[in-house]
Amino acid sequence: MPERDRLRVAAAALLAVGLLCSLSRPALCDADGVVATQATIRDFMIQNVCVDATGTVLPRRSPLDPSPLCPKQRDLAPGERLPYHKHDHPSPDHARELPLGYQRHDSVPVATAGLGVVVEHSFDFGPPEGRQFGVFDRGSDGGDVVVLSPGAASIAATEGGGGPFGVWVGECNGPLTAEALTHSWLIAEFAPSGGAALQGEAIARLNGVSGGGATCPRHVNPAFTRWRIVPFRYRAAPGQGEPVTLSTLVSDHYGGADPPTADHVERFYFTRELGGTRWERWQNIKGNKMFGAALIAERAAGFAATRRCSPAEPPAGAAMLLIDCREWTRIAPPTDPAGDRGSFFIDAIRARTDALWFFAAPAEHR
Repeated sequence: MPERDRLRVAAAALLAVGLLCSLSRPALCDADGVVATQATIRDFMIQNVCVDATGTVLPRRSPLDPSPLCPKQRDLAPGERLPYHKHDHPSPDHARELPLGYQRHDSVPVATAGLGVVVEHSFDFGPPEGRQFGVFDRGSDGGDVVVLSPGAASIAATEGGGGPFGVWVGECNGPLTAEALTHSWLIAEFAPSGGAALQGEAIARLNGVSGGGATCPRHVNPAFTRWRIVPFRYRAAPGQGEPVTLSTLVSDHYGGADPPTADHVERFYFTRELGGTRWERWQNIKGNKMFGAALIAERAAGFAATRRCSPAEPPAGAAMLLIDCREWTRIAPPTDPAGDRGSFFIDAIRARTDALWFFAAPAEHR
């Protein structure tokens, strides 16, 4: 494309974003000047609910609805029922038989005994293969648990895709404590005093552990992490309006300390409206011991053919190919007209025989 045309397209895109933000939610579309505070990070982690003038949650409404349907918004509160769910987008050839996509992904606050209020980002797969939305299907379902602490947000536990349940721990010694989970799989960090922009980079140091009597790991692995606020244009489901541009906290988690040699990158997208909104997996084109370069190229081509996600800029550093992505902007109503129970993954964690007490309900641990 000639440079003149490229500049014209870029200018048109910026104008469109500006119009959208000025007509809908100007404070939520400003990619500059987002100050890093505990409240700001929390707002990006938790999905919003629509409320009326009295503060009552409006059923079956979502923050992506136009203003008359969603006059005001606020974060979902711990224990509150969900008036809507977020789903991903199916490939066009699966749209008819899987109208709700493959995966439900809600971002809900949950009170715990050892970590305070954490944020659960669920991975709830539906049909086919006997799976159901709203039921924890072992072998496929799971989630991420984000811990909010003074100056940081970190992923403290993960499970999904048939992989094992794991707790992520930062540098520590001896018996595992709740504090070790607060500086592990870093999403973003900031000065607790606030005042700085929500952007930066750091080398997180972490490793995974398992078991109810877990101790600190003998060694930790470095992971370069970069986070920033950007405007990002998200897909809309058929019949649910036009694509929407939202101010987004993007966090890149590199597989290694050095971006030019990193094995892979996991990229997380968070918005004030929906909490966890998109996820991507990028792989170094050179491959590794498990996946050669040819297989990486094949997987990238196969994923691109699904058209499940819109294109995105690759991470900085080593040449990477996008091999997986989910975008949870397909809004679905709850099963219960009064709203569905929010917790899903943490309920499953608490049911484990080797569950760490940190995740227990406050009333269950005294």
